[in-house]
Amino acid sequence: MIDLHRLPNPVRDEKVIHVLRRHPITLFVWFLGVLFLLVGPFAVWGLISYAQPELLESQYTTALIIMGGSAFFLFAWLFLFQNFMDYYLDIWIVTTKRVLNIEQTGLFARTVSELRLYRIQDVTSTVNGFIHTILDFGDMEIQTAGEKTRFIFEQIPHPTRVSKSVLEYAELDRKEHLDEAVEQFGMPDHPNMPAPAKH
Repeated sequence: MIDLHRLPNPVRDEKVIHVLRRHPITLFVWFLGVLFLLVGPFAVWGLISYAQPELLESQYTTALIIMGGSAFFLFAWLFLFQNFMDYYLDIWIVTTKRVLNIEQTGLFARTVSELRLYRIQDVTSTVNGFIHTILDFGDMEIQTAGEKTRFIFEQIPHPTRVSKSVLEYAELDRKEHLDEAVEQFGMPDHPNMPAPAKH
């Protein structure tokens, strides 16, 4: 579970509702590509052994091939690690007070965006495609009131359920801020109630 005290700009009395990452199935195509890369050097070695075995009789040629293969595997593992960290550290957090978008860009760079729930005007969920429908994952977009700012949750599980939950908590947060405004400015609690007379 996410520790709220470690989140940027902690808000009093907030509770975590959702901790979201991209659906694990989104790693499948990427995993197939990495698997192909890792099998590639062995396939090249087998092809050389079959087509031109005399190249492997030279110690220098063999050493160069082994060094090249080792360097290739090193970069392949670095690529694998970077992409997994990008998947794991890209995270969306919904609390009872706000939405946090934490985006990892590279190994040593991170962008954190924050949106208070009472500013949310519209939430749209999109599920496109057969696999997306069967596994129930897709995108969710949050539009803020009076601004062009958008939060896009990409390829998250159960986007429709999450969007409904975000709207419900946003409505609760708006009511809470309205109550705070009523208490602060002495506004009438009911729209039909007359404002206090001025003396």
